[in-house]
Amino acid sequence: MGNERTTYITSSEAWALDDLIRHTWTEEGRPVGRGLLLKVFAVIKEFEARRNDPYPPEVLPITLTEDECWAINYHVRRSYVDPEGYRVGRPLLLKIFGLILEMRNQEDLQSLRLPEGAADVDSPDVARRLEQWRELLNDEQAENGGEQPPERSQPEG
Repeated sequence: MGNERTTYITSSEAWALDDLIRHTWTEEGRPVGRGLLLKVFAVIKEFEARRNDPYPPEVLPITLTEDECWAINYHVRRSYVDPEGYRVGRPLLLKIFGLILEMRNQEDLQSLRLPEGAADVDSPDVARRLEQWRELLNDEQAENGGEQPPERSQPEG
């Protein structure tokens, strides 16, 4: 699944991921843990490098695949509290749920779309089929005693 989304996590959430995700984790046979942890390590290193800045970041971005999101969902419990006493499970999971739903909605939308270039509205074939439909509809209305729709003028082009 090549679908990826970016979210922002706190230092506590990054450390929670490091605590809970194992590098050997696979999702449906695909290795996920190691790649996910490499991303988490980079975020943690960035938080640590900027800890003494006058204005250290409260959150940093992380880009996750759908498989990585499912791995996080599997390992992180809603009630997880980090060793410093911060509740990080629920807020982190809400972010992950949002990413998964966003990816799934995008996937559903893409499955509904026609492939690029599949229906060129300027093509003679499409114009011919539209004209056939108009004639069919006009014939049905005439047979039913209904009024004829007004004729459309062709745009000048």
